[in-house]
Amino acid sequence: MSGPTESTSASSAAASDALIEEAARHGADAEVWTLRQRTDELVCRLGTVERRSDVATGATALTVWADGTEGYAVQNVPDSRDPALVTAALAVGRALAATGSVPPPPPAPGAPRKAPDTPPPRLDAEATERLRALSAGGDGLDVELRTRADRSRIRLHRAGARPLGYDTGVVQLHTRITARGDGIGYIGHQSYGRSVPALLDRVETTELPELIGLARLLAAKPVSRLAYDDLLVDGRVLVKLLSLIVPAFLLDSVLEGRSPLADRTGEVVASPGVTLVDDPTAPDSPLPVPWDGEGTPCGPTALIEDGVLSGFLSARRTAAEAGTTGSGSGQRGPGGEMVTVQPGYLLLRHTTCLGTEFRPGRTVLHVVQANGAHTSNPITGEFSIGANAVVVGPDGTRDNAGNITLAGNVFELLRNIDGHDGRIRVNRSHDSFVAGPGVWTASLTTGR
Repeated sequence: MSGPTESTSASSAAASDALIEEAARHGADAEVWTLRQRTDELVCRLGTVERRSDVATGATALTVWADGTEGYAVQNVPDSRDPALVTAALAVGRALAATGSVPPPPPAPGAPRKAPDTPPPRLDAEATERLRALSAGGDGLDVELRTRADRSRIRLHRAGARPLGYDTGVVQLHTRITARGDGIGYIGHQSYGRSVPALLDRVETTELPELIGLARLLAAKPVSRLAYDDLLVDGRVLVKLLSLIVPAFLLDSVLEGRSPLADRTGEVVASPGVTLVDDPTAPDSPLPVPWDGEGTPCGPTALIEDGVLSGFLSARRTAAEAGTTGSGSGQRGPGGEMVTVQPGYLLLRHTTCLGTEFRPGRTVLHVVQANGAHTSNPITGEFSIGANAVVVGPDGTRDNAGNITLAGNVFELLRNIDGHDGRIRVNRSHDSFVAGPGVWTASLTTGR
């Protein structure tokens, strides 16, 4: 899928025209959303290629409006023209009308911005050889590299409007390193990008050496006593904690009474200097998109500005209920499922950089990895997770802190960020990305 082709475009147009015409025959307005996706996956471990796959998937989602109702149906087939989609969507619309949950029809899509023009990512022979070589390991190291390259083509066609479409793609590399020393040390890390060569350059020169060093350190004998002056929570851990409270920043959570931030717009909810912005079109977004699953143009949506709550994410339905404009945050699932409100590229920033790990005259506990949540509550923000950490002495020496427990409240953490370490990490859930740096804080507790 190197770019739009005349045959594919013609096939898509014919399919969506057929569904729109069938809907019109039933007296309904219609909109057709189509996905075509190609995914390369490669697993390399200990210098060998263990698994390779190339899978094509797709979906067709149909929305219809008739007699004041809105209905929806989906098939896991790209460019479907099955008339049964229309009858199913009309039946769903009648059922939803009985619940009173029917937003007004949207205006026909205009001409929202285009996606960045970047080459589609591929795991070609050169990338395969680089990944195989990088996974060689040795000397007590087990290196596994799981790589995935997605290439997607999205098309949206509304009755009475010209079809819209864009191509996009993302590369994901999951590095898993196990080291053997006094014990066994393990570190996992997710990397993302738009270009396979650029991502592999970054992994080879920066990320892989750092991760190998961490794995060896975590395999060493832990310090006998956990004592420190300052706490640094790595971005790998922070983004997982932030992901726990993403629902609090969704307008549908506010309307349903599930967000503790409801009715707090304009209040201080984070430390001065903290901003939280969702922008799927940002230059650093791993998966750039020009508009959401409903055709609403995407752009920056500020949720927190200088510590003050300034907004929420919304799709067309929730925005209509609240009497506001949607933020372009209506995302469809991998099979074209009904739109839900989700961030695209949610980035936390802080104005003060305090550097990484070493502080003269101070002992720092650097929490480098989260190992799963023992308990977590997305409504209250309370959490307790297992983690790995490193103790950095006043002279810069680094020791294994061993397995620890990290506990606290994510909303309280936002209000107690002293600064950041300047290193952005990213967490992914389907096509939603949450990003942020490591943060210095005194609001969390640790134990063994």
